Amino acid sequence: MLKRITLSIGVLVVAVLAYVMTQPEPITIIDDGLRIEHETRAKSVLEVLEETGIEIDEADYVTPALSAELPSERIIHIERANTVSLQIGYGQIETIETRERTVRDVLLRYGVAVREGDDVYPDVRTPITSGMTIRYQPVVAVNVIVEDKAKTVYTMATTVEQVLREAGVDVSERDTISPALVQTVREGMTITVNTSRDVVQYENRLIPFDIVKEEDETLEVGQTVVAQVGVPGLERTRYALTVENGTITNRTETGIETLQTVRPQIIKVGTKPVPEPLEDQTAEAPQTDSPFREEAKIKIEETPRAEDVLDFSSAKQLLVEATAYTNNPEDTITYDGRVLTRSGYDVTETILYEGLRIIAVDPSIIPLGTRVYVEGFGMAIALDTGSAIKGNKIDIMMDTKEEAVTFGRKPLTIWVIPKQEEKEGTDDA
Repeated sequence: MLKRITLSIGVLVVAVLAYVMTQPEPITIIDDGLRIEHETRAKSVLEVLEETGIEIDEADYVTPALSAELPSERIIHIERANTVSLQIGYGQIETIETRERTVRDVLLRYGVAVREGDDVYPDVRTPITSGMTIRYQPVVAVNVIVEDKAKTVYTMATTVEQVLREAGVDVSERDTISPALVQTVREGMTITVNTSRDVVQYENRLIPFDIVKEEDETLEVGQTVVAQVGVPGLERTRYALTVENGTITNRTETGIETLQTVRPQIIKVGTKPVPEPLEDQTAEAPQTDSPFREEAKIKIEETPRAEDVLDFSSAKQLLVEATAYTNNPEDTITYDGRVLTRSGYDVTETILYEGLRIIAVDPSIIPLGTRVYVEGFGMAIALDTGSAIKGNKIDIMMDTKEEAVTFGRKPLTIWVIPKQEEKEGTDDA
């Protein structure tokens, strides 16, 4: 009798254990931060995900692996890839899937180590989100001499071989190349192919314009008006170079060509007497109102004047990435219904200042108030900034949105022309 009871209890225990073992157990799935609770009898990660209908892309990362058994802690982690648009240099925009966490990590994955002076948008520390666009453009100038032609190439390449490939230069085993193809690229490097003895190089130079002041009896004394904006001349000088083993040993000027003639700046100066105030009126000192309003986000150090003398001999030539924008109130921030630049200048009804086209710049590269000669546009003035205008970039103000869209984004050569410093005379007495 006791034996039967013991046997019955054993059968019951086995049945209970079998029942318990076949019951679903809870498991937690953390899908890119989203917590999902689930009960399952499944034995592997893949079975659990199939039960819950969670789809996994090839770029996604699952811990433990899909083929693994369920972990003892009963937690499955899914790290989703983000879809990002990536543009390196002036190449095509590529859509990629990535699990990297920051812009710097994405660029490193593509073999790009960001260096000081490189143009990266957004900032390298920005977290990655799906749909974002990353643009990277280094600022490296390399001189390439092939046969009898020399040109400057702006490139993100890291080796001589990559520079020549980007420049469309086909090389063979018979070619003499200096430095070697595997040599690391550096700023200002000169690369020669076949070590040509006779090389032609061109250099552009601005020629300053004169400031002509003309009296105007229709303007009151103290008033000035820019009747004609000055345009500097542009000369192209031809040089003959002697190059030996990648080193320029002789540079001789062989000719000068005028690309653009000088046009003087004409300023009308008022000569009309200012009416005397009546005796019973309180005399007040005349006030000269600044054209820059107090709503300025970035204060301009000194108000630019039409009669300022510019130092063309110190003009700095830059290659920049140029974009375009408008003074349309719908496309920008307004103050009391008026459209202002970040320096406080009212552009509601104009895109000019003293006859000069307004551009937005990075003040750390081009100080506000500086005159700039822009290839294809002539003289302009830096009076605005922008959140995306960092480094060697400018934004050119256009009359219409259609003009801005048509202009798009393109590389341009500009000359930054500083104001000539006043030199104090010396007293020999």
